[in-house]
Amino acid sequence: MYKYIPVEIKDHEAVLGKDFSVNFATEMKAYYAPFIARGRIIQVAKETWEYGVADSIPGGIWAGAGNSVVDVRAPGIEIDVKGISIAKVGTGVTTEASFLQNFRTENDDFVSLFKNEDFAGLKRMWVDVWFEKVKTTANLHLLAVVREKSTHAVYYCLLKVVPTTTTEAEFVTEMSTQGRSVSIPLIDPEHGKTYILLSKRRMELRLNCEGLKDYLVFSHFSQ
Repeated sequence: MYKYIPVEIKDHEAVLGKDFSVNFATEMKAYYAPFIARGRIIQVAKETWEYGVADSIPGGIWAGAGNSVVDVRAPGIEIDVKGISIAKVGTGVTTEASFLQNFRTENDDFVSLFKNEDFAGLKRMWVDVWFEKVKTTANLHLLAVVREKSTHAVYYCLLKVVPTTTTEAEFVTEMSTQGRSVSIPLIDPEHGKTYILLSKRRMELRLNCEGLKDYLVFSHFSQ
């Protein structure tokens, strides 16, 4: 089993390199510039965040747009980059970010598994697929870029994917239905929530910015 744990800010330099926050601001402002010059609302695609992160880390290369969970590779680290937003940093939960989409035809019975609360079956169908992808990575981290809607401030936090001693039975016991989704224990509740969203056939992550306030780093304003 695996889970996400936050990385303390003092440990960022060891994996992201020196002055990542400043470098990231410089890279992203180059992408904002054409929108600002025309007086348009800044639009940032998923890949743009990935490019910005890759070019802000010494030796970083973009490795996204595939079936891997890795968007950026750099010496000693592989990174899954997510761009999310929140009304105000330090309070509440962010918008969602998908970290596994599964459209394989053999998954067509997922609705009956959900109705029957067959959590072991749902885990095999979704979570185990993600676990297998994680096993192919080296020092996988998730870098979440968090945009504050009220001020246009851009923060980021770093989460590491680590193995756990949780058993299969313990994991399944912690799963539960919540409306049209199934909660899965891949992150401590104080830091966020992970779940299978049935309508979109994917696993999603939302971060709790109140619980993560000591792990968030301000980078720049996107305006």
